Amino acid sequence: MNTLYSCLELASHGKPTKRRGKYLGVNLVLLLLLLLGSLPSEAAELQHEIKLATLAPENSSLMKIFREMDTELRKETEGRVGFKLFSGFVLGDERDVFRKLRISLIHAATFTSTFLAEINPDIRTLQLPFLFNNYQEVDHVLNKMVKDFNQSFSKQGFQVLGWSEVGFINIMTTVPITKVEDLRGKKVWTKGNSPMANFVFNKAQISPVAIGAPDVLVAMQTNLVEVVYNSPYYALVTQWYTRVKYINDTPLAYIGGALIIDNKVFSRLSPQDQETTKRVCLKYMRLLTDRTRKDNEEALALMLKRGVKIVPLAPGELERFKQLLNEAINEVDPQVLPRDTLMKVRATLEAYRSG
Repeated sequence: MNTLYSCLELASHGKPTKRRGKYLGVNLVLLLLLLLGSLPSEAAELQHEIKLATLAPENSSLMKIFREMDTELRKETEGRVGFKLFSGFVLGDERDVFRKLRISLIHAATFTSTFLAEINPDIRTLQLPFLFNNYQEVDHVLNKMVKDFNQSFSKQGFQVLGWSEVGFINIMTTVPITKVEDLRGKKVWTKGNSPMANFVFNKAQISPVAIGAPDVLVAMQTNLVEVVYNSPYYALVTQWYTRVKYINDTPLAYIGGALIIDNKVFSRLSPQDQETTKRVCLKYMRLLTDRTRKDNEEALALMLKRGVKIVPLAPGELERFKQLLNEAINEVDPQVLPRDTLMKVRATLEAYRSG
């Protein structure tokens, strides 16, 4: 800063001599070179440009966090490593993005645990209906299980750079749902490939309607679907909330997420840059989680303000839903829902609750 001011002061001292003008020009060039050399520049070519896809909307608060993560990573690695970000659905849905990841068109991506469970079935144990009561339980179990999950992802060819989430999802309906029987005969939405949900629906004698998430709003507008489930923030940004009148107060399930990178790409980084990349990404994925939780709170408040009503389950119905879930679990293939991992998750949760 002092050097900059001294140069400006020198330039303001009347008409310079030929010699002064020569030295002034040299000094200014040197100053510019020093400044440009000391600032991380996105224009400078990275040694490792990691193409990262996320479903976060382009102009959202979530995307702002990804950009800040990229800026810090470039700075911390002195311009050696950075991200090229692809936001929203520009590369397609999660399945499309994963295909591109497999053939190295991109190198890293964030996915919800719903999709990650297809890559690593251990993750499915975290999204069992009615497993968690609050975020404190979620954070405790994930912290205890993260080493196991990281190892199982590594076996599939991926490094986990950080954990994020969609959050707790709730049932949202056009009519009040207070007990199991209320769902029978209703047009209940489900994703096409949701093995756990389909087992539970079968046990509850519910015939779901399989529709892709991008088509749900149209299905609701045309009365093809009456019951949906997702986080309040997702319902707000997709406008689902405009087609429902009620939201159940008991969270249906917790849906997490993660940022993963291809092991082959990650291995090309130096050990130092690997550690820096993990540290920076972990930091910003935690910020992303905190932001998501706040967004969900604000979205729910806005939905209620605009007329959506909270509906509690009838007494004893939560236990009935849990009983149906336990019956369904017994019929699920262990390769879909690994029993050893499930037992460890439940034991960790029970230890936390009893402690």
